[in-house]
Amino acid sequence: MSENSLRSGKCPKCASNEVYSDNKATKRGERMIIPVTSWKRIFLDSYICISCGYIEEWIPEKELKDEKLISKVKENWFKVKG
Repeated sequence: MSENSLRSGKCPKCASNEVYSDNKATKRGERMIIPVTSWKRIFLDSYICISCGYIEEWIPEKELKDEKLISKVKENWFKVKG
């Protein structure tokens, strides 16, 4: 886990500790879903700093370890060139 992310419990933008997450809540709504294929999707964990409004969304660790799922992401998404 990066120290420069909301997942650390401290906002990297304003340094507040007023960080909240929905990672233990039931996921619903399009905002929390990344479509991978027409039948496969990833539910995201969202984090928000209520002091400055900064938000981050992360793929849960168990999803990142799913090689078939990640393979589908690589097939259907474009890699960003840096």
